[in-house]
Amino acid sequence: MTRSAATIAGTTGALFGAQVGLGALPAQAYDAPYDGTDPGSYVNGVKCADTGSPVRSAPLTSPGGSSGTVYLYYSTACRTTWAKIVTGAPACQPGVDYCGSATVHRNSDGKEMTCNIPTGKSACYTKQVNDANVTSYATAHYDNGPWTFYGTTGSY
Repeated sequence: MTRSAATIAGTTGALFGAQVGLGALPAQAYDAPYDGTDPGSYVNGVKCADTGSPVRSAPLTSPGGSSGTVYLYYSTACRTTWAKIVTGAPACQPGVDYCGSATVHRNSDGKEMTCNIPTGKSACYTKQVNDANVTSYATAHYDNGPWTFYGTTGSY
C-alpha cells in the first residue's frame, strides 16, 4: 500500500469509527422549537393542538378507587407531546382539597413541563415538549382529602 493509500484508508477508518461512535449516543431532541410553548397557541404559524390527539392514557387510582385520567397528547404537525389531567371530580377548592397536577416527561434528557389545576377547574394541560425521534410519558396526581390518586401513561 502506498503512503497516500494508507492515509486514505486510515482517514476512512477514523471517520467510520467516529460515525459508529456518534450512533451510540442516546437520541435527543436537539431541534426543539416548540419546547415550553402552549399547544393551543400559534407558534411559527402552527397551532399544535389542531393535530394533537391522546396517544396514551391511564386512570388516576388510589386504594379508595379511581378518580380521573391522565393523558399523553401527540401533535403530528409539530412532533410534540403534552400532558393533560382530568380529575372527574368537582372543581378544585384550595383549602378543601389539593387540586392536582400533570407532568409531561421527555425520556431522552428528562425535560419536564407541569401544570397545576387552577381554582374552580377540574383539569389542566401542560406546555409541550419536542418529541421528534424521542419518547415521552405523562404522570399526574390528585388529592381529594382522604385519598391521593396517581397515574402514569406509557411512553410514546
